[in-house]
Amino acid sequence: MRGWILFQRELDPALPEVPEVLRFQETARAMGIGLDILNPHSFDLVVGADDDWTASYQRRPLERPDFILCRTGAETDYFTLALLRHFERRGVRLINDATAIEMVADKLHTLQRLIRAGLPIPRTILGTFPMDVDLVERELGFPVIVKTLKGTRGAGVLKCEDRSQFEDLAGLLESADAQADFILQHYVRASHGRDVRVLVVGGRVVAAMERRSLTGGFKSNVSLGGVGIAYNPPPEMAELAVRAADILELDVTGIDILFDEDGYRICEANSAPGFQGLERASGLDIPAAILEWIASTQTAPETAPAPAAAESTALADLAFGGRAGLRALSDRATSYPRFASAVGVRMIGAGIACLAHAATPPPLADERGRTSLSLRTLFEGRVRTDLAAFDDSEQERTLVIVLAVSIWAAVLPWLAGAAPIVSGALSVLALLFPILFVLTAPGRRPRKRRHSSGAAR
Repeated sequence: MRGWILFQRELDPALPEVPEVLRFQETARAMGIGLDILNPHSFDLVVGADDDWTASYQRRPLERPDFILCRTGAETDYFTLALLRHFERRGVRLINDATAIEMVADKLHTLQRLIRAGLPIPRTILGTFPMDVDLVERELGFPVIVKTLKGTRGAGVLKCEDRSQFEDLAGLLESADAQADFILQHYVRASHGRDVRVLVVGGRVVAAMERRSLTGGFKSNVSLGGVGIAYNPPPEMAELAVRAADILELDVTGIDILFDEDGYRICEANSAPGFQGLERASGLDIPAAILEWIASTQTAPETAPAPAAAESTALADLAFGGRAGLRALSDRATSYPRFASAVGVRMIGAGIACLAHAATPPPLADERGRTSLSLRTLFEGRVRTDLAAFDDSEQERTLVIVLAVSIWAAVLPWLAGAAPIVSGALSVLALLFPILFVLTAPGRRPRKRRHSSGAAR
């Protein structure tokens, strides 16, 4: 394998990003992977009708790489994005791709994408100066966090403790004719001086650390003097990080998560996360973990990513505690029978939980529990199908689907190697579902189709 790592600065060891880039190259060499460090601004970008491979770097031709690992992060400029798109159209694998890098470089765009998918974030306002201070106080309250739209390693972030301090800042920026764009965020008190950096690689959490400020300040970045401590994220936090990476379409990312009074909130995402502090805290060789994932997936056939349906996410939450739980289950299973057995047990457990929830009187039901939330996501406003509206052929098709699923559920215990008595009992239970469907589905004659002329009238 041969790859490129794109890095836009001089290889000066005094720069904090340079030792990390060099670590990638050293680790790749030890793994037998050729990895060249290239400055994107030294390419000659020629766009024409010829689709054959052409790449010129410092006026010399380069052979096609197997992959390109981009480490330009929030400082990625237009030329680098254009270069990435150019190579992507010629079939080169990008980690991460131009669209994801451009989105994550804009903190507001990132938050908009996450909140649209239903993930928790701090309440945010796009700041324009002069600023309506009453709006800030009403919507966010004080203290308030002020951030530039682009920034790394904690730069461009400050906290205004009260209205007076914010007015002073607003007046200063206005008088200086500041052209930078800002976002204002609700201050999450429960996470003062601490957060969690979760590293997600290929849809899996590979390492995490809790970052704490040593000065009592609100910033916890290790690059600003904070300390990183090894952290084992709870399933809910791990699932939140994985879902954020999926939604932002990032192969490799660092997701920063804040502690909230009733859970967690995503602070931001990074397309080229720094890892020196994370390595010291976790003891994991981060470049090796990333390169091993690249190597293991390099020959896998590329498939178009499926849209993240709310129904599939809700089912994964209900049965496995989220996608991260399902992936952890597959990682732990050493054989297919063990995996099938574990999946079967969790599916049966999810079914029992649903029955118990249905039997619980509404005043006693936990409306914020995982079962209740998953069922609400599945059925409220999403599943609008009325069996009574089915005609005969539609009911037959539905019965075939129910029967196929039931047969699979009946065969699963036998594949898992369960005892014959247990397998038999579970198989009988599974095959009762199509019988229940036949007994409860409304029988009716096919509906009469309305003519288009009648519909027009």
